[in-house]
Amino acid sequence: MRGSSIFSLISKTLTARTMPVPEILPRGALTLPRGVLPQGGWMGKQTPCGSRDAHSPTLSSPPLKLGKKHMLEVVGTILELILENFMSHSYSRIPLRRGLNLVCGPNGAGKSSILLGLSVALGQTYTERSRRLSDLIQRGKDLARVSVVFDNTPRNGKRPLPGFNSDTVVLSRYLSRDGTYWHEINSRSITKGELLRFLKHLSLNPDNMLIIMHQNMVDTFGAIDQRERLKLVEEAVGLHEYRENILSALQKLSHTLSEEEAVKRLLEKAEETLRYWEGEYERLKRKRELERRKEELEAEYRWSRYLRREEELRGLEAELEELRVQLEELRGEAGREKSRGEELEREVGQLEFELEASYEELIAAEKLRAEGEVYLSLAERLSGLGALTLPPYDRERVEARIGEARGRIARLRGELSERRGKYVESRVREALLELRQELLLREMDSLSGEIRRARREAETLRREAEAVGSRVETKRKPQEVLEELKVVGAHLSTLGEVSPEVEQMYLNYRATMEELRERARLAEENRRKALEEVEERKRLWRREVEKLLRQVREEYVRLLERVNARGDLRLVNPEDIEGAGLELYVGFRGASPQLLDAYTQSGGERTTAIMFFLLALQKQIKSPLRAIDEFETHLDPRNREAIFRSIIETTRGEEVQYLVITPGYLLEVKEVPNIVMVQNVGGISQVRVVTGA
Repeated sequence: MRGSSIFSLISKTLTARTMPVPEILPRGALTLPRGVLPQGGWMGKQTPCGSRDAHSPTLSSPPLKLGKKHMLEVVGTILELILENFMSHSYSRIPLRRGLNLVCGPNGAGKSSILLGLSVALGQTYTERSRRLSDLIQRGKDLARVSVVFDNTPRNGKRPLPGFNSDTVVLSRYLSRDGTYWHEINSRSITKGELLRFLKHLSLNPDNMLIIMHQNMVDTFGAIDQRERLKLVEEAVGLHEYRENILSALQKLSHTLSEEEAVKRLLEKAEETLRYWEGEYERLKRKRELERRKEELEAEYRWSRYLRREEELRGLEAELEELRVQLEELRGEAGREKSRGEELEREVGQLEFELEASYEELIAAEKLRAEGEVYLSLAERLSGLGALTLPPYDRERVEARIGEARGRIARLRGELSERRGKYVESRVREALLELRQELLLREMDSLSGEIRRARREAETLRREAEAVGSRVETKRKPQEVLEELKVVGAHLSTLGEVSPEVEQMYLNYRATMEELRERARLAEENRRKALEEVEERKRLWRREVEKLLRQVREEYVRLLERVNARGDLRLVNPEDIEGAGLELYVGFRGASPQLLDAYTQSGGERTTAIMFFLLALQKQIKSPLRAIDEFETHLDPRNREAIFRSIIETTRGEEVQYLVITPGYLLEVKEVPNIVMVQNVGGISQVRVVTGA
């Protein structure tokens, strides 16, 4: 049977019939018109499911009550998934059983819509972030509903959900075209918190991406870096709290370090203040010294401002003188250029005159040649009559004159063109020089005004400086003197009259010093303990992660042996919680395991290795439901069969429902207790249940 299509295989080996299921939500049950709230419920804006906006009415029915201990022992089984007006499904009922459930059909049939509908019904965050829920409503419809029917029949005299007296519990989600949506349990609206408590009692976490693996999950897992891969694994198996504990301890350590540093700063300031009070007895002497220094600095500051302004004035005057020199140079250059232009203008006139004369000479020569031709013609005619003899005609001399005239014209035209070009260039340069002179004059006018202002300011500064004392020669800038003056003034402002309280102040600060030293010692001790706590939490995290990876590695290696491959898992950078990562290694056909990446292995090899890793990891996750959509991308028949057999093996002996979506070829269908075929007929998905005889 190897290589045969699953569809032909099913039709040959199994008898197809619709599975009888209780009429919990019969066809046509979705009749709620747009804008009408369900009885006793509410409809909020599109926020996380069940959350209400400010205008939503409150619930009129009592809050949802669930059992506590019992639900952790007995897991509710999904009996059926019902899709109404959802994507390509008008009304589809998909019964599920314990163990393996296979949903198959050609591409475009609506298989993935089933898994997506299950995710939407359970409130998976991934589906809400990646698309608008209103886009999932079937075209032409205003309301859609996805419902999950849970088995609540008594077990050992107790119901899995003791808060409900019915044998089934229906979790429904409504999607409205206007962007509103809500959840119901047994036709009663529930809040987000109630939904989360309900799913927690069922041990269901739809946001765990290893519980419900959508299309491209393998590609996504292969594309993320080693750090994100490790975080995903921790989140999936519930070890993320260890990481959060480390981060919390690191934050505490950071706070402790900040506190210790703050105490150190306070201690340093207190020591400085104490030294101040110890030297208070010299305060008067110091005050006089500071006052004298203040007077010196005030005089130095005023004279420094005057000297600096005087220096700036000399610089401005030197700059103005330099501009005058430049102006004279420009004027001389402009005069020379003007003379040159006039000379070129005369040369152009002379050349034009000579050219005109040459043209006249050429015309005369051409006329002479024409007359000569007439002469020759007449001479020939007269010579035939023998009656008249004409004087001779010198043709060569005439041609020579014409050639000379033309050559002279060509030469003169070339020289004239050259002289005209130079004349134009000269005029342009002359205009530019005049423009530069004008700009330079403007700059000189501006600079002259600045010099006048500088002189007035310098004179004012000189009078102010003389008012405080004789001239002080200083090389310091006024700002430097002013900064020192501010410092001296600040010191003076802290000084006052000698008081009997000085001694008490000194004693108080000495006591403060002792207190701060004790606080510094305690802060150092807290830092040491916080650091030990970080290391201890890192040790616990590393122990649990390494324990998990040992278990997953064992299963990963075992699964790879099915396809004659070897593999390994490695925890890298475990000493750095932010940089720690997970590396996958695999080697096919006897090759040594190599790091799994996009370059070393083929697409099929990567898919096989990642799928086996995810299956090995799934075994460590406690969940009553697992699902995977089209895992066989890039896989050859051999690897596809090996993975499918591994999935079958996973479901044996476990209280788990496994939902597999596949369009391809699979073997061992006899071992599948529940097979659902999906086909698209006229744009509508139709579901058919196939069971063994």
